[in-house]
Amino acid sequence: MNRNDFPIFKNQPSLVYLDSANTTLKPQNVINAVQNYYENYSANIGRTTYDISEHATAAFNDARTKVARFIGAQPSEIIFSHSATHAINQAAFGIMHLLQPGDKILLTEFEHNSNVVAWQQVAKRTGAKIVWIDDNPNLSDVKIFTYSLVSNITGELFDYRSIVKNVHTQGGLVLVDATQAISRLPINVDQLGCDLLAFSSHKMYGPSGVGVLYARQETMGRLQPLVYGSQTFVSISRASTELLENYAKFEPGTPNIEGVIGLGAAIEYLNQVGMAKIQQHDEQLTTYALKTLQNAALNTTTRSSHIKKQVGVLPLPHPTIHPHDFAMLLNEANIAVRAGKACSDILMQKLELERGVVRISFGVYTTETDIDKFAAEYQEIIARFTNG
Repeated sequence: MNRNDFPIFKNQPSLVYLDSANTTLKPQNVINAVQNYYENYSANIGRTTYDISEHATAAFNDARTKVARFIGAQPSEIIFSHSATHAINQAAFGIMHLLQPGDKILLTEFEHNSNVVAWQQVAKRTGAKIVWIDDNPNLSDVKIFTYSLVSNITGELFDYRSIVKNVHTQGGLVLVDATQAISRLPINVDQLGCDLLAFSSHKMYGPSGVGVLYARQETMGRLQPLVYGSQTFVSISRASTELLENYAKFEPGTPNIEGVIGLGAAIEYLNQVGMAKIQQHDEQLTTYALKTLQNAALNTTTRSSHIKKQVGVLPLPHPTIHPHDFAMLLNEANIAVRAGKACSDILMQKLELERGVVRISFGVYTTETDIDKFAAEYQEIIARFTNG
């Protein structure tokens, strides 16, 4: 891992960035890719035949291929959207017509709010019922099972393959939220056995404003578009419109061309570093951080004892000091963390952490020195509050 790949550290040499679960920093090749588009072939795609437009179209299509290969899918199974949240909504409302009153939508307590609110709205409109996996529900009549592969609070890596198999046996569909996992470990949709998978560019060292929805080919045929518009149809008349039968019908209008091209560059970067190496780096930092925090008597009490595998996301609750106070004082030392509920209200309610936590999370640029600086400053803040 080379911090020199990230120009922000040249401009902010004292920055300790421990908020990669929120958004990742951008390597130089991603910045170059976006800048190159703006400077050399800034044109729309798929609509004209002049040279710079064809260049842009080719680069956009190439990015789709890179995304597909990165998760073991086919390019025809990749839908670009505005964000992971938008991708989840496209999945949820796109299969809403398949649900009947009484059908079950199975969720876990570890879900990001984006993967809760959309399904609650779908349930309200269809009469389907939300059930929670921690309540040990009867898994009969489960039409949708959706879960986060990695918790954005505890960093726990989940394995629900037995439940996935059960749901598929009943003819149900499975959506995986891979937003926190996509930049930390190798992802293969066939190994996961999912029908749908969502993630975002900005959490994997790419530009913001781009999300990805993988839809298995047969599943895509059952999806209905969330948004309609130009470039999505075979023919149009005053009476009706015949939609395309591929990913294009889910991508109306002009997309975030530069963002998608930047995502392609981000995948090039991840492949160059190597996902196995990134996963090892992440696991080593997690082990080091847990040991460092334990030695400093800084408990991570939201880390359940049953966790079998944890990646580089760690929560630190405190019984008396508000997480926002920690974040403000850490910022004075140029240490960036996430504070609060981190868009995971359901889990925070279960853990009775209404004020939330201080969350630290790692990227390819994170070092043990960063963790040491954080631990020292965090401990000093506690001492300041304790000693008055």
